[in-house]
Amino acid sequence: MLSILSDSQRLIVDTITMRLTTKQSMGYLKEHGHEMSESTYFRQKRKIEKLKLKRLYHIAKIGYEEQHLERIHQLELIQRLMWEAHDKEQSPFRKCGILEKIASVQPYLSAYYDATHHLVRHSREDNKSITRKDLEIFSMSRLGDNELK
Repeated sequence: MLSILSDSQRLIVDTITMRLTTKQSMGYLKEHGHEMSESTYFRQKRKIEKLKLKRLYHIAKIGYEEQHLERIHQLELIQRLMWEAHDKEQSPFRKCGILEKIASVQPYLSAYYDATHHLVRHSREDNKSITRKDLEIFSMSRLGDNELK
């Protein structure tokens, strides 16, 4: 997905998300090829904080479409790789386990397909753009329906 953050800033967001200590954060950044001093880390952290609203606007403006498609592609890839693993597996017990996992992906994938279909149709009917909130609300409502079945 397109981002307004640099690679090192995305890694700093990772450290914030994982609630790492400063020492752990320094190690994480070094491990990922972005070693920096603590003062630079805190300066970048403040800059990221100031960019919060701009980042949210960016996600709302263009990010939701890319994220939605990326999730669909990821689920399709997971499903394809699980089928490949199933075909290679010799043990009937393990094959059954893989089939159960494949089945567990279906509600998620179906929810994304349904949300895409509904929102594209809804957008055409109302001649308005699809919002991230519309996508999330519909996806979660469809997922909830699928989990109840």
